[in-house]
Amino acid sequence: MSHDVAAAYDAMADRYVAHVRREFDKRTMVRERLEAFASMVEGQQLVADVGCGPGHVTKLLSDHGLNIVGYDIAEGLLVEARRSFPDLSFRVGDLTAIDLPDASLGGLVSRHSTIHLAPGELAAAFSEWARVLVPGAPLFVSFFAAATRADHGTPFDHAVVTAYALSPDVIAEELEASGFGDLDVGLRPFGPTERPLDQAIILARLSA
Repeated sequence: MSHDVAAAYDAMADRYVAHVRREFDKRTMVRERLEAFASMVEGQQLVADVGCGPGHVTKLLSDHGLNIVGYDIAEGLLVEARRSFPDLSFRVGDLTAIDLPDASLGGLVSRHSTIHLAPGELAAAFSEWARVLVPGAPLFVSFFAAATRADHGTPFDHAVVTAYALSPDVIAEELEASGFGDLDVGLRPFGPTERPLDQAIILARLSA
């Protein structure tokens, strides 16, 4: 992922943390789907939260019993994550090149981190996720949804750095091509004070 993305998030770390800090205080579809992902992980296999930002998703999943590590390319956000959740593990890392052996993860979460990848980079990222997951391991991936297939990859005005709206249908097809199955695709409609893009949430498993 681009160093420009890391620099942009580092420059806005304080404001970004304030924006997401209380996200899971209420029960939402996003929280429920994350909890569903947690229930799919078997035992205490290591799980990765790639693009973990300030660590609030990592914390939520740790509270649900997962053995989890957070990765992000923005060191400023990792400083905030370690300050907020000193008992959790956070590492500098790129979601497209994860520094782990093959078949070493029992699950992987990518919460809105793919939106900063150009559409042509997504398939390589999904193949990398398939590499580090054990067969049968669950995947959670969420992103801002393009309205139609034709709108896949359309840039939108993100508060931090350029981001792309992605077609759930296209993403599902690319995940399947990378070896994922049992896809469950959901959409959370945008709220009255949010940007006019639905949030797509996909749960899947790496095929055996």
